[in-house]
Amino acid sequence: MTRLAKIVTVLCALALAAIFASPVRAQGGDEKEKSPVYTYVAEWGVPRADWPAFEKPDPAFNNLMAKLLADGTILSYGSFKSVVHQDGEMNHGGWWSATSVGNLMKALAAVVAQKGPPETEKIQAASKHSDYVLVSRQYGSKSGSFENGYLRVGTYKSKPGEGETTDRVLKAYIVPVLEKLLADGSIYMYSVDRETIHEADPGYFFIVVITNGADGLDKFYTALEANGKANPTGGPAFGASTEGAAHRDSLSLASGTYK
Repeated sequence: MTRLAKIVTVLCALALAAIFASPVRAQGGDEKEKSPVYTYVAEWGVPRADWPAFEKPDPAFNNLMAKLLADGTILSYGSFKSVVHQDGEMNHGGWWSATSVGNLMKALAAVVAQKGPPETEKIQAASKHSDYVLVSRQYGSKSGSFENGYLRVGTYKSKPGEGETTDRVLKAYIVPVLEKLLADGSIYMYSVDRETIHEADPGYFFIVVITNGADGLDKFYTALEANGKANPTGGPAFGASTEGAAHRDSLSLASGTYK
């Protein structure tokens, strides 16, 4: 090992020690782990020419989701469209969340049984499509509906054997900042998600935030920068437990409703 590599290793170890020596503030100020919330995400790679037709509101779908929310089958639902596009990648999607995978599937069955507008069905059939089933135990949200959200998803991957370390860093370094932003109204929701139906490496996880408009997006980035300065060991600790080359971000416009 080179001298530089030894120095980096020592610094990362010190950063992790500092994080673990400080009190870990759980979500909502409660040390008890939250019950899991599951989310079904459907994404489409819609050809650009079809975007206007695909984005037309579907009152029947919205009414169905509202009914499922009211009867307790789901906890939230919404839709999104990319504002930072990559050619050939997914650009539109939707989600709903529930307290169990079974309730996710009940909602899915109801969606499939209720056919959408013919034009939308045709576009969906001709577009690339992917589904995900995610689980989160670190999350928070504001009740109500919004139409001006910015959905920011950060994709990360824990190093082999470092999953528990990553969780501890998230709870100590990231989640408190997101809780504060949720409390002051800068964001509508946050969650740390992992696949529960694994279609990718189990080491991947996703930090998901929906901000309150463009101002909320600025407040989110400002808070992250301030947190890095106030907790200089947090960033290195996070970096020491994750693979930097796996990091990706996405940004979309979102609307949704939370119970």
